[in-house]
Amino acid sequence: MPTEQQTFRGYNIQVTNNPALWYAAIYRTDPTLPDIDWVALNIRTTSVSPAFQEAKQVINRALGRAGSIT
Repeated sequence: MPTEQQTFRGYNIQVTNNPALWYAAIYRTDPTLPDIDWVALNIRTTSVSPAFQEAKQVINRALGRAGSIT
């Protein structure tokens, strides 16, 4: 399965293609950051870019900021 990764605000975002959809997983890189239950969020999109964008929005909400997602 193809996988892509990005780092954003202290979290690693891993996006994996599972034939029809892209799934995003979010892992914190620092134990002082809030843990994000990405399994419960079930981030799924039809292409890779929206999966990263949605994961970044989730991170911003977890950190209590609605700032830029880029």
